Amino acid sequence: MAHQRQISRSHVRDAARLVLAGALAAVLTLGAGPARAASVGHVSVIDAATHQMTVTDHGQTVMTFTAGFGKPGFRTPTGTFHVLDKDAVVTMTSCSANITCNPRNPNYYDLVAHWAVRLTSSGLFVHAAPWDPAIGRADSSHGCIHLSTEDAHRFYDFSRVGDTVIVKNAGGLVGGPSGP
Repeated sequence: MAHQRQISRSHVRDAARLVLAGALAAVLTLGAGPARAASVGHVSVIDAATHQMTVTDHGQTVMTFTAGFGKPGFRTPTGTFHVLDKDAVVTMTSCSANITCNPRNPNYYDLVAHWAVRLTSSGLFVHAAPWDPAIGRADSSHGCIHLSTEDAHRFYDFSRVGDTVIVKNAGGLVGGPSGP
């Protein structure tokens, strides 16, 4: 009887270790986003120093885009993110992003963005920005990553919830103000 208790305790300890290891792996894989499985194979690297976005599938480059980033005071956060959601159309406002609700403020916006791929719950997206003529040349967003409409549509169609998106050399902090 004593031997059976020892085996049972051992099984319980092993099971607890497996549960903890799985939880730790999930946290490391998913970052600060909601609990979702990471997508296998799709990795996008967006480099603010070169204004380039490189999209890969199992290590093979499948798309390269010119990208725009956050302007001073609204720098795009640097880090590793996972696609949380996708919306074909999203209304973005400076008021909902806690930037300003005053239409006279130069940072005010109320825009409809197409092909929006959400990277954070606080509002960091990769999306089409047809109003931004400086994509690839100057940083003019409120934190989001701007693509041309055609490129954003292609990225949107390719992306899956859980895909990894790495933002390099952007300089912003996660959780800061963000918007189109």
